[in-house]
Amino acid sequence: MGTVGSKEKRIRIEKSVSVSDGQGGNTVTWALRCVVQAHERPLTGAEALRAAQVTAVLSSCWEIWYRSDISVKDRIRFGSRILSIESFVDPTDTREELHVYCSEVQQ
Repeated sequence: MGTVGSKEKRIRIEKSVSVSDGQGGNTVTWALRCVVQAHERPLTGAEALRAAQVTAVLSSCWEIWYRSDISVKDRIRFGSRILSIESFVDPTDTREELHVYCSEVQQ
């Protein structure tokens, strides 16, 4: 479990929203769900073959205060970084902290 002082980064958690494109279809955009304090723990780095190019993928865990409105359909934005939420867990089952596991494709 972390402490207040260890959550030194401010991150945006964004949810996907489907909006009309004006042509009878829909497009996906991102809306702010919340802004929270977080601590980042890098986990692993790997390389993946995507579109015939080697791409770096960084996995990390973001420790935040417990929330019940987070979804794996959400994403995290930290500065210019965009991270896909892969999973999340309450590590102590006490509803104090949430560990959000993410992946980030690095260009």
